[in-house]
Amino acid sequence: MLDGELLERIACYNTGWASSSVTAAHSAMQVHLECLVGECAAKTAAYRRLREAGVLVPDAGRRS
Repeated sequence: MLDGELLERIACYNTGWASSSVTAAHSAMQVHLECLVGECAAKTAAYRRLREAGVLVPDAGRRS
């Protein structure tokens, strides 16, 4: 994969890859570590995918 294609695939606006599977969502959360849920579309999509799968359970003291 060319560098430009890779960057396009993992871009903050690309929600397709981030929500395509639990494994991809986990990777997206790592790639977008510095991003915020609710501001980064990819991290938000990954977060939702992981919550729906029951893999991610947010801390009760945090806002989601």
